[in-house]
Amino acid sequence: MLQSTTLTAPIYARQLRMLLQQGAVDGDRVLAAAQLDWATLLTDDSRLPQDTVTRLVTAAMAATGKPWLGLDLAASLPVTAHGALGIAAVTARDIGSLLAVLARYGSLRNEAFSWEWRVTPQGAVLQATEQADWGDARGFVLDLMAGAVLHLIAAATGQLPAGLRVDMPMARPPWAAQYSRYLPVQIGFGQPALVFHIDRQACALPCLGADRHAHVQACSECDDVLAERAGRSIAQRVAALLAAAPAGRYPQLVEVAAAVSLSPRTLMRRLRADGVTFQQLLDTARQARTLWLLQHTHCSVEDIAAQLGYADTSNFSRTVRRWFGATPLVLRQRDGRDG
Repeated sequence: MLQSTTLTAPIYARQLRMLLQQGAVDGDRVLAAAQLDWATLLTDDSRLPQDTVTRLVTAAMAATGKPWLGLDLAASLPVTAHGALGIAAVTARDIGSLLAVLARYGSLRNEAFSWEWRVTPQGAVLQATEQADWGDARGFVLDLMAGAVLHLIAAATGQLPAGLRVDMPMARPPWAAQYSRYLPVQIGFGQPALVFHIDRQACALPCLGADRHAHVQACSECDDVLAERAGRSIAQRVAALLAAAPAGRYPQLVEVAAAVSLSPRTLMRRLRADGVTFQQLLDTARQARTLWLLQHTHCSVEDIAAQLGYADTSNFSRTVRRWFGATPLVLRQRDGRDG
């Protein structure tokens, strides 16, 4: 499964580190397992690639012994952690409008899910369908997503309304009792998708923070971002796919073509029309990832070479010198780090 993007806003990693510290877990040690450090994470707004987030999540769950850590993190997130989407949600007129906002703008915060909002005879349904493979972090991501939606509803109304149930697309875990603590609603496991069912009466519940002016302003900001993304050229869309790929596991042309709903031949023709080739975009993605790892992590040059698929560190160093006119060590020293 090839996702359209997997870059994650750093605020979620920052909040996770704070949650770990509050639980007497060495958050900096967990960050180091993901090749991150607190000072950089706190001051750099660059979004994090999926492989980095996956390492962070798996290390955090191992350090805490909590496979339900995603529920814990969701409960700790303030509305503002979700940016303009969060503001648009809690200032909506009622719960039905809030969930319609999540369906329209949910992909702005996480394109690993596609969202659909539909009215049913019983009320309404909000469905989040997975578009990315998170591997060992999948349970965490699903729990975080379910918890974040329910906590936004609770923040908007003061409590979770009756007549609300959630389908979870995973088997019932041994620690399922934790859901009653974090998500006190009816949970159905083993379902095909993450789905929130809301009855008609709950849909009509007013939001405590309903504010038409603030809502319109927040929605306008979200619409601007959607319009910007919709206007991307095919080259920009392919570049985003390559930038989101795990280091060392970049997709082939045929995979990218399928992700953008084109044949490989048509994709190559469209890229030529944009003045670029697939190989050039792939090289650019590799270069950007190389710089990010050198300038934002403390892992060794040998480790970075291995992550990027180079079995020979010398070959990696020659490639970096050809790209940037400097060795990996020189590039790192320019950023004030040692190799």
